[in-house]
Amino acid sequence: MFKRLLVLFLSFGTIIAFGYALGGLGGYMFDQGKPRVIAAGLVGGILSATLAMIIWRTYLNDIDKEDAEIKLQAEKKSQCQFPEEK
Repeated sequence: MFKRLLVLFLSFGTIIAFGYALGGLGGYMFDQGKPRVIAAGLVGGILSATLAMIIWRTYLNDIDKEDAEIKLQAEKKSQCQFPEEK
């Protein structure tokens, strides 16, 4: 649950950071462009998106491990039954 929320907040951060980059770029239409805001938005957006993808991948790996453990437990349970019970 914690990883899912962290990915959610990082995704919001990505959208916000790229929005700042677009805002800084849009400032050039009014002769008030801000290259630092553009650079900060791009760097922040890329870092946030990368972290979100890495954390999401670890979350999916955790789910796969849990599914494998459940399958093993089910197989062990079915093997422990007496032949008459099957």
